[in-house]
Amino acid sequence: MQRLFIETKYEGKLTLPGSVVKQLPSKLVLALPVQFYDFIPNIQQQLETAGKKVILFKGIHDKYPGQVLGCDVFKFAGNYDAFLYIGDGKFHPTALLYENKKSVFCFNPFTSKLEILTPEYLQKILQRHTGQLSKFLSANTVGILITTKPGQNQSKRAEELRSKLEPSGKEVFVFIAEEINFNQLENFNFIDVWINTACPRIVEDFKCLNLDDLKEIGL
Repeated sequence: MQRLFIETKYEGKLTLPGSVVKQLPSKLVLALPVQFYDFIPNIQQQLETAGKKVILFKGIHDKYPGQVLGCDVFKFAGNYDAFLYIGDGKFHPTALLYENKKSVFCFNPFTSKLEILTPEYLQKILQRHTGQLSKFLSANTVGILITTKPGQNQSKRAEELRSKLEPSGKEVFVFIAEEINFNQLENFNFIDVWINTACPRIVEDFKCLNLDDLKEIGL
């Protein structure tokens, strides 16, 4: 089956409010999803006019400078104070915070509101993961999530995990889909704990574990 990827562009206006610009630190790494890519020159000019130094984020697989993908975030080297993320949701900014341990200033162009994700926010997420890991150890039923998306499909690792868990007495259920709808997972209330094998950042909006989390207990 052939796939055609069409870039969706935001058709509204995008300008940072002056009150937001004043709150930003001096040296910023600008990161945004592809739908806002066309606004980079104007945003960069606005920030530099206000005396800010702007560096465009560049991932390994990102097509454009400034573009960020949740599964392509890594430790970003350089001299900067924080990230400026333009977009809605916490999926991408949480990935930036997780990998770099630097604050992420998140500007939502739909609400014109600014939210700051700090290392303290990250610590709360890590504590939640620790709680999920403890829950996993005492769980009787485990749900393993698999996506069929190219580059994210880890069916083999999921089967290896199931082969390790079932002999220990845990009942394992495997759920396969292209798009993982966490609202639907609430219908399977017999599952004690979920393990995600798709993009690791999607767990920030739903309480479950990633495969890498299980390495802490030797799985």
